[in-house]
Amino acid sequence: MGGAERSTGLAGLGEGGGLNRRTLLLGASLAFASLTGKAHARPNSGQTGQDYARLKLVIERICRAQGLPPDALKLELIDTDALRADVSLTGKVRMTTGFVATCETDAQVAAWFCQCLVALRTKTEGVALDRAALATLLAAGYDPRQALILWARWAVSKKLRNSSRVRDVPITPHRLEIFRVQIEKLGYLI
Repeated sequence: MGGAERSTGLAGLGEGGGLNRRTLLLGASLAFASLTGKAHARPNSGQTGQDYARLKLVIERICRAQGLPPDALKLELIDTDALRADVSLTGKVRMTTGFVATCETDAQVAAWFCQCLVALRTKTEGVALDRAALATLLAAGYDPRQALILWARWAVSKKLRNSSRVRDVPITPHRLEIFRVQIEKLGYLI
């Protein structure tokens, strides 16, 4: 599997509205699977190659930290302001430029991806999932404080919480506090 593919993108997801047919069909999903071949870009006219290349590096760093071949995933970045991202079991990593922009940093995208990937690979839940995702984030060389920033924003933003099918994230005050303590125990100042 080689070369870049083109796609039309996701339709927007309105605040408080349901998914429309196009969104369901294109299903913004990030996925893990051991596939052969290379990661693919599905750029739209508004997407720069630089954005795709940056995200591909984030995904590859996490894959290496998990012991997966870096070409095990197909990355699709869709140019839209809608907030959608997911990992599917078919090996597709799909996210919108709106979601990436909302994450603010590569480390925050990586934190979200770690949570998804570890949940899919291990079926781990709750605080154990948070710990495993944090370990993967650290192994990939990212600052764990960025994950805390992301999850704190996720906790107060319904729009962010609805951006992904992944629901097992540390957004309750109790899990956020446990997560913060874990990061402090690693020697990071918060």
